Amino acid sequence: MKNYLDVKEGKNSWKRYLSTTILASVFMLVGSTIYIIAEMVMVALDESGKSYFDYDEGIAVGVNATLDFLISHIVHVFWLFGLWIGIRFIHKRRMKSLITANERINWKRILWSFGLFSALLIITQLIDVAFNYKDYAWNHVSFKEYVPLVLITFLLVPIQTTTEELFFRGLLLQWVSKKVKNSVVLSLIVGLMFSVGHFANPEMNQSFLLVGLDYIVAGFALTFIAVKTKSLEITIGAHAANNMFISLFLVNDDSSFGAIPSLFKAVNNAPGLSLIWSIITFVAFYFLCIRKLKRENVEEDNQLTA
Repeated sequence: MKNYLDVKEGKNSWKRYLSTTILASVFMLVGSTIYIIAEMVMVALDESGKSYFDYDEGIAVGVNATLDFLISHIVHVFWLFGLWIGIRFIHKRRMKSLITANERINWKRILWSFGLFSALLIITQLIDVAFNYKDYAWNHVSFKEYVPLVLITFLLVPIQTTTEELFFRGLLLQWVSKKVKNSVVLSLIVGLMFSVGHFANPEMNQSFLLVGLDYIVAGFALTFIAVKTKSLEITIGAHAANNMFISLFLVNDDSSFGAIPSLFKAVNNAPGLSLIWSIITFVAFYFLCIRKLKRENVEEDNQLTA
C-alpha cells in the first residue's frame, strides 16, 4: 500500500512547505476578519438591541446562533482556497496528494470511517446518558429551527473538518515526516499542533487541563491513525462524524458552535468523564480501523495472486 507521506508528486522543499503554510494561514486570517465584520453587521442590524459585540472575546453575543454558525464557515472556505493555491502553484501538485498516494481517493473508506465513528459516538453517548441522565436535557427545538441546522451541518461542517485535516494531517504532517520518522513522536508533534489550534475554544472554560488533554488525545489519535493507515481518508470521515454529531445532537453553554438548536443540551459538563470516553472511543476506533485495513490488504493480495 502506498504511503501518502512519501510524496513523489510536485516540488516539496521546506521553503515550499513554509510558503504554503503561511499563505493558507493568511487566507484563514482574511476569512476570520470577514467573519468578524459580518458579526458586527448582524449586531448593527439587530433591531431588538439584545445583541452586542464583545471586543474582549472577539465574538458577537445574542445574535441568531444558526446564522452565526453558517457565516462562521467563511473562515474555512478561505483557508481551503489558500491551501489549494499553495498546493497547486507552489508545490505544483494535486490536492489529492494531501489525502492519498493512490490514483483515486477511496470514498468508500471515508464513508465507512464516518459510519463507524458515528456509531461509536452514539453508543458511548447512550451509555453515558443511561448513567448520567440528569446531565442532559431536551433543548426544546422546533422543526423550523432544526431543519436549517441540519442543512448547514451536512453542507458546511464537512468542509470545516476536511480543511483542518488537509492542513494539519495533510500539509504539516507531510512536512514534519520528512525529518521525523518515529510514528509516535511524529503523531505527538502534529497532534499538538492541531490541539493548540483549539485551545482558544470556549470549551476550555470548563477545565483548561482536562479539556486541553481531551483535544490532545484527539489530535494524537487522529494523527497516529493517519500515519498507520498511510492516508487521510479515515481521519476525514471520523473528524466529520465527530463535529456533525455535536452540531446535530449535543450543545452546551461553552461551545465553539454557539447556542445552535441541537436536539439536546448538556446541562452539567463533566470534562473528566468526557476525556475518558474520548480515550475509549479512539482506542476502539483505532483497532477496528487496523482490522479493516488488514482485511483489505489480504483481499488485494488474493486479487494479485488470482
